[in-house]
Amino acid sequence: MEVSLRTSFLYQRLRVRNRQTELMDHPDLDPRLHDEALAGLRRINWWSRTGASIWKAIERTALSRRSVGPLTILDIASGGGDQVLWLAKICQQRGISCEVHGCDISATAVENATALAERRGVQGVQFHQCDALAGELPGKSWDVVMNSLFLHHLAAAEAVHILKRMREVTGKLLLVDDLRRTLPGYLLAVVGCRILSRSPIVHFDGPVSVEGAFSDDEVRQLAEQAGLTEARLQHHWPQRFLLTWTPETKSGPMHDYR
Repeated sequence: MEVSLRTSFLYQRLRVRNRQTELMDHPDLDPRLHDEALAGLRRINWWSRTGASIWKAIERTALSRRSVGPLTILDIASGGGDQVLWLAKICQQRGISCEVHGCDISATAVENATALAERRGVQGVQFHQCDALAGELPGKSWDVVMNSLFLHHLAAAEAVHILKRMREVTGKLLLVDDLRRTLPGYLLAVVGCRILSRSPIVHFDGPVSVEGAFSDDEVRQLAEQAGLTEARLQHHWPQRFLLTWTPETKSGPMHDYR
């Protein structure tokens, strides 16, 4: 009975978005704790196979670029750089020339990602420090512009703003991968973050991130407000969504593929 009541309480609580300040977002966070949290997030992303879902969306664009030059990718709010390194590595494995860049507001994250790329010997990657909401984005045009686990940090107006900025510099494909605000997603965050990381930052931020995530309907509304007509919204393991859009799509209602 007690478990049922707690589940009902959580379900009701998750019906409305509850965006809170996450510990990782504090500018004065101890660098050691920040590094530990980034390492935990890499482990969670590996377990979640997020990179595989992103690559599946990018693969057709990547293959089409083989004969015309390197595939260029910009990852906004790249954090510890694991998605950037994953994409660069798989492109190299497939014989696809690429230039994969990441940008993040945190100097600690940029330093961490750059050092990790050097340790792993990954070529064709570069990381920049910049405020994606207010500062200049690196470069003027990219084949693929993406962000992963960034949207839920933002207010709705900020989310629309960043989607518009992404649209302006996207040449072939825009994609957003993030959490779904669901009860299974919340429970997975509580359990998974404690199993896969020792970081108290990750333990706190994981469930809070789910509470701050957008629902499917809210994501659709944000995309439409940002002018991403004919965008696709898909679900993938573990309780995440992938939003994809190409500049070639014609105006019309958003499709939902599950």
